[in-house]
Amino acid sequence: LTAELPTLLERDRVFGKARRQREAFEIIEGLGGSAVLSHLDTGLGFSRSVIHGLRDRGLVKITDETVARDPFDVHDPVEAPPTSLTPGQLGVLHGLKEQLTEAPSNPGVALLRGVTGSGKTVIYMRLIQAAIDTGRTALILVPEIGLTPQTVARFRAVFGDKIAVLHSGLSSGERHDAWRALRDGRKRVAIGTRSAVFAPLPDLGVIVIDEEHDGSYKQSETPRYHARAVAAMRARTEGALLVLGSATPSLESWHNALEGRYRLYELEARATPHQLPHVRLVDRRSRTAECASSVLSDDLRTAIEVRLRDNRQTLLLLNRRGYATVQQCTACGWVAMCPACSVSLTWHRQRARLVCHHCAWEEGVPQRCPNCADEKLAFGGVGTEQVERVLSETFPTATIARMDVDTTGGKWAHGRILRRVRDREVDILLGTQMIAKGLDLPGVTLVGVIDADVGLNLPDFRAAERTFQLLSQVAGRAGRGKDAGEVLIQTLRPEHQALRHTLTHDYVSFATAEIADRLAPGYPPHRRIANLVVSGRDETSVADAAEELADWLGSTIETSALNASVVGPAPCPIDRLRGRWRWHMLLKAETASNLGPLLRYAARHSPVGGSCRLEIDRDPESLL
Repeated sequence: LTAELPTLLERDRVFGKARRQREAFEIIEGLGGSAVLSHLDTGLGFSRSVIHGLRDRGLVKITDETVARDPFDVHDPVEAPPTSLTPGQLGVLHGLKEQLTEAPSNPGVALLRGVTGSGKTVIYMRLIQAAIDTGRTALILVPEIGLTPQTVARFRAVFGDKIAVLHSGLSSGERHDAWRALRDGRKRVAIGTRSAVFAPLPDLGVIVIDEEHDGSYKQSETPRYHARAVAAMRARTEGALLVLGSATPSLESWHNALEGRYRLYELEARATPHQLPHVRLVDRRSRTAECASSVLSDDLRTAIEVRLRDNRQTLLLLNRRGYATVQQCTACGWVAMCPACSVSLTWHRQRARLVCHHCAWEEGVPQRCPNCADEKLAFGGVGTEQVERVLSETFPTATIARMDVDTTGGKWAHGRILRRVRDREVDILLGTQMIAKGLDLPGVTLVGVIDADVGLNLPDFRAAERTFQLLSQVAGRAGRGKDAGEVLIQTLRPEHQALRHTLTHDYVSFATAEIADRLAPGYPPHRRIANLVVSGRDETSVADAAEELADWLGSTIETSALNASVVGPAPCPIDRLRGRWRWHMLLKAETASNLGPLLRYAARHSPVGGSCRLEIDRDPESLL
């Protein structure tokens, strides 16, 4: 506004019968004297001629201004971090600051292994402040969009408006604003998920990768990259310190630390007076057939009842969404399969659809068997949707929230659910792996794992490592407040080392055993590997092309005298995906210097062609 009309008489005189102009004037006035033109136009229905009429009367002026969108301005603030650190935290912080300054052109890589609740975040903050104080910038990567609001709130309590956020859940405009603010130096700290590793930060001083072990840092589709590897390269070329933080580091990072390539820092105790939670395995093998088929064991059900009685909260993990994992005819054995993938369709009861979790195909739920027309159709396997129903029937007075991909599609869905949990509006939080990562929920005193064997039974060399990491992370959600925590893990394989070492929170023993087990088959961290996948529409052509590629690679290795080997080919565990048949082989080499040239040569000169396609996944996170 460029003028005031304080009296009704003046407004009557100025506007006369121009009712819409008067309404627009009064709305702008009510907004504090300024408004965005597009909001008045498309949002409130005032035509441009109405606004231009106000301008012609000398009542408003129209200007172009750059207004940055703030994707997190609606979130509640959190308390500032503690001002005093434990002796262990002080020791780690002192070492990191020394590392940051002693070799400013190449500070190297630090691995911070700290148990859950040990206060790694406050160390990150102090280190970043040290970098900012010397005129440098910082980058923080987190594995999940759901963690970003919590992380941003914590860092905003310290750094205020110096922070910019980057992840795929933002609008293109919000990402554009953040990108420009970082590039221009108006923001000094970037927080985001995997792709934020490319943020345009001048004078980069510190890169922090929180939960560095998480598989989501690897982009599995073209262009393939691992954020950890990109961050390491940026740190080297820009003279920044890279800090990898986790309670359960990847075995590759742990091995690098033991070999002296990374500097190792450890926090063995929580930053609060409370101990790590007591963990107990519930052996489902010893139950009767009727009890074994139930979702909740007697032990877990009783533990939940105690928490409800004491007004405490429970967190339940099942890393499988949907209601049931398979629909099958009990008369002829037919199974509802995805027409494009070699996997069964998952029943989503609330949507009344069968869905493929790999290609997103979906269809209606048949009432008769398409093969034999019998009505004896049954559902098997348990997902989070079914567990939610069981919980509602078992604990009818409890307030239950479910957190998985199906319930967190909205922009602020993660934050809304977590805020309800923190405000004690939820008694039981049920979810997939997204609830296991980095969340600080002080009211949770019980963590239950519905089925610990979901990931353990996958045909992948990382299955045990991923299971131990997930169980350790979710166990760490218990007992972070004033009350002690308890963890119950339901399993059919209690003797497995991934579960045995979870009982005692013993990462070092697990890592030692797992690294030893990988020596004979030559898996990382002992050797570098690449997964070469041949795919196509015709199954026979794909198999023939894979055999030809394996022979060609063997001959190439022999003539080049490289220290490498080929394992395979064989059909992929999921041998058909999105309509393409898939065969794969592993290329193993002693070092990256042996593997790299061979992969580049294969990409340019491999015999795979025609209707078949070759995909090369270096340092794969999964072989499925």
